[in-house]
Parts: sequence; structure tokens; C-alpha cells
Amino acid sequence: MPKRAKFAIAAEEWMSKHAADKAITTKAFWEGLSKAYPELTTPSEKRKTPKATCMRDLRKDGAFEVGDGRISLRKR
Repeated sequence: MPKRAKFAIAAEEWMSKHAADKAITTKAFWEGLSKAYPELTTPSEKRKTPKATCMRDLRKDGAFEVGDGRISLRKR
């Protein structure tokens, strides 16, 4: 199994608790993820665009459906 991105692991945990069975806006997702994981989502000198990196990682991860400004967990 390929190694998952830190963002994907954190996002799946957060989504499971807060939006397990529905699609939410990417804005609401990012606000919630930022409150739960500030060490991961706060820009720094080495990570200037964490939101863009997060969304890229989630688009590549099979656990998520991302599009049209919304994000959800795929049904398993």
C-alpha cells in the first residue's frame, strides 16, 4: 500500500468526525481542518501554500471526492 500524505490522513480523520456522510464546501473543510491541525495547516517558510498542497493531495487520494468547491469521503 502506498504511503499516504499527512494531509490525507488528517483530513480523513477530521471528515469522519464532522462530515462523514455528506459533502461540504472546501472552505468549511479548510476552516475545520485548520482548527484541528494548526501545525499542519499554518503557512511557514518551508510550506507557503498548505491549502493548495492539501487539496492536491486529497485529489490524488482515493478516500476523497473533490470537485466543484466541495469535498466528501468516498463511500466504501
